[in-house]
Amino acid sequence: MARPRKIISMQTGNIKKDVRARREYEESLIKTDGDELEKVPPSVFIDAVAKKEYERIRKNLKSIEIIGNLDRNSMIVYANAYSMYMKASKEIKKKDFEPVIETSSGKKPNPMYAILEQTKKDMDTAGNALGMSASSRLKIAAEKAKGQEENLMQMFGDI
Repeated sequence: MARPRKIISMQTGNIKKDVRARREYEESLIKTDGDELEKVPPSVFIDAVAKKEYERIRKNLKSIEIIGNLDRNSMIVYANAYSMYMKASKEIKKKDFEPVIETSSGKKPNPMYAILEQTKKDMDTAGNALGMSASSRLKIAAEKAKGQEENLMQMFGDI
């Protein structure tokens, strides 16, 4: 099975100019609008914290111009997972929190730990899909800068 192709701004290594131009053209053909990112029904969020987080990431991701309407579901998943993570974190910080609980089958770790772990995985997965890690943003920035330098070289040559 073939590996999924990265967007051109996240490509590393040397890419021939004609291949880069072709890929940029291809990406421009599939780029979606972002009009649906602002029109999300409140019922998809588990609470106000999730909605607030969605708005925060929408504004930040829109500024680096890599998201569109098709990314909306990943953003919703991230926001809901974030809210659940924050709730579980607050629960663990309470004074009466028991790290180990007694069940009919013996002592077990508190289920809040499993919730924390799962919501962290959900945030990581959705965040990586959206380019929310520092390394992915740095790759995008480096490739954008490289593209601008190449454009200047084409326009003005080696001055």
